[in-house]
Amino acid sequence: MEAVDLGEREASQVDRLFEAIANYTYDWESWMGDDGRPRWINPAVERMTGYTVAECHAMSDYPLPLVHEDDRADMAAHLRNAAAGLSGNDITFRIRHRAGEIRWAAASWQSVLDEDGRSLGYRTSIRDITRRKQAENALQEAHAEADRANRAKSRFLAAASHDLRQPLQAISMFVSALKSTASGPANEEIIAALEDSLRATNGLLDSLLEMSRLDAGVLEPKPRDFAIGDLLDRMEHEFAGPAAEKGIGLRVVASSAFVHSDPTLLDRMLRNLVSNAVRYTSKGRILIGCRRRGSTLRVEICDTGIGIPADKLDAIFEEFLQLGNPERDRTRGLGLGLAIVHRLAKLLGHRIDVRSEPGRGSRFAVEMPVAHASAPVGRSTETAADSLAGALLVAIDDEAMQLRAMSEVFRRWGCVVIAAVSAAEAIDKLSSDGRVPAAVIADYRLRDGATGVEAISAIGSSVGRPVPGIILTGDIEPVRLQEVVATGLVLLHKPIDAESLRQVLQRLVGQDAD
Repeated sequence: MEAVDLGEREASQVDRLFEAIANYTYDWESWMGDDGRPRWINPAVERMTGYTVAECHAMSDYPLPLVHEDDRADMAAHLRNAAAGLSGNDITFRIRHRAGEIRWAAASWQSVLDEDGRSLGYRTSIRDITRRKQAENALQEAHAEADRANRAKSRFLAAASHDLRQPLQAISMFVSALKSTASGPANEEIIAALEDSLRATNGLLDSLLEMSRLDAGVLEPKPRDFAIGDLLDRMEHEFAGPAAEKGIGLRVVASSAFVHSDPTLLDRMLRNLVSNAVRYTSKGRILIGCRRRGSTLRVEICDTGIGIPADKLDAIFEEFLQLGNPERDRTRGLGLGLAIVHRLAKLLGHRIDVRSEPGRGSRFAVEMPVAHASAPVGRSTETAADSLAGALLVAIDDEAMQLRAMSEVFRRWGCVVIAAVSAAEAIDKLSSDGRVPAAVIADYRLRDGATGVEAISAIGSSVGRPVPGIILTGDIEPVRLQEVVATGLVLLHKPIDAESLRQVLQRLVGQDAD
């Protein structure tokens, strides 16, 4: 009887035990020899690919025939790395199942060495991740669908805002022209009511514009050191009257602190917060004050209004959400005020803190850095021209009512006006006049796909030098805002009141004269 080496018998038993365990492993396992051929494949391969172990062993270039054709080149490179002794982990690829189904898998591999450290090939472990991939794809599609819906909403709001702003701009100009000639208490009362209605409507549209500007990324903070007291004084002056009309007290605690922020954007944030406090407080008072904490200053707005439920504190910064306005009274806004505050805070790097108790009131706080300097940065001493009398203005708009309204107001200011529906018409009229316009005011969207930017550029070329220009538009689409801002032209949004337009024109014409 031939003797059997006990070491070989034990090794054989270990191999059989390993193979028995591996054969029942759920993942697809393989041992590739150092010659590149499979030494062992477990039965899980058939569940994942539809091919038997025997069929796999018969393949000359196993496992590549089981890999989706679009992923084979990458997998071949990975297998060469594995044969060279490099390990890999969670490499995803697709399997082309025998029945035609495509499945997703993740492969890991590592070298197999003998007791002396010599290579015996490498072992691969492949896991079916089809369900995981399906879930990821479903999530990506959901995100993509949400993004498409958000873009569609932005386009709709931009289009609606543009179409609403067009007639409102003409109305605003006509009201301004009428105001200079109407007399008598009855007429003055009607004009005042018209102006109030226009202001309310403009406020709603301005909120949409503010959101679009934030979405477009065209708001660039310009932080500087300034006295917070100046801003608080403006809040008191602006809201004391509305608060008194509701029978509530408004107290602003004076502060001598200096802060570092963008005064215009911070003013917008605080105005929205104070406006909300006035809107949602029916009795009691509103207190505005500051607290310094080290290098930080907190501006706090406290009210005795309706308060906010604890489960709504995070939601109040969402767009179009309003609490305590079930009748959707549009004199109380669109529910964008706090959304704008939240986005401006992120833009400025300021922290917002809110505490509230239903029925007892709320406290909103904005935290910003204290200024290092003890005095504000000096402001420009440039002054605008005092009058536009005699200035040649070119108005370009493809809507007759808009042109008529602008021309009427400009002439009442003593300006010479050239009104045109296109750049070509304006250039033709200018050639007859022989003068260089002081400024061009153009709508963004003109006939035949032309733009106001192109019109202003064409007029500048025709007169031999750049001409100051204003793009006056009802368009709030973020892409459009970015395009106009990039040109360096002044961008104004319809409807703009006549006095505001006059001030911009005075500065523009005055700077050009300098």
